[in-house]
Amino acid sequence: MKKITILVLVLVLIPVFLSTTPTEKSISFREINTITVKEWFKDLVRSRRASYRLKSDDEFLEDLWKTINEVARETNIDPILLVSVIDVESDFRNVIGLYGELGMMQIKKETAEMVADIYNLEPPESDWTELIWNYRLNIKYGAHYLKYLYDRFNDLRLALEYYNGGNRRKTYAKKILETYERFKKELGI
Repeated sequence: MKKITILVLVLVLIPVFLSTTPTEKSISFREINTITVKEWFKDLVRSRRASYRLKSDDEFLEDLWKTINEVARETNIDPILLVSVIDVESDFRNVIGLYGELGMMQIKKETAEMVADIYNLEPPESDWTELIWNYRLNIKYGAHYLKYLYDRFNDLRLALEYYNGGNRRKTYAKKILETYERFKKELGI
């Protein structure tokens, strides 16, 4: 009798436990285009770029904010997640990585070509090196690659690990996720 009671309790409590277990939060696009968030974003980018003595005038910041939001809507990715990736990858700079990664989202030419094929994206007018300095194009390709990985694995941590692909990909994914959570907390999201 005792075994049956315990079994019944376990069978009743498992669904309750599972319903309260934290699940993967959605990374889907959310409209957060408020003045407060935009000012937070501008301050973040200014501070990151200032540490490298890079200028960040209002026109650039407005365009960068607009680009991130448009690409986020297009790929159905939370813009704060894209901000987090760019923050960790490049501190909002157009740079070349150690292994040929390009621009703010540090995407490789070969990866961008693959993404262009999968999503029927127009290739750059000049050539793929445009990904270094054309942040609009770079963010578009980087976000589409992240979307591809998320759709493939249906797991944000795994998508971020494969986005990096290096030996320290688990540490990288953890850093992005911590940055993402910190930014959402700062914004009260």
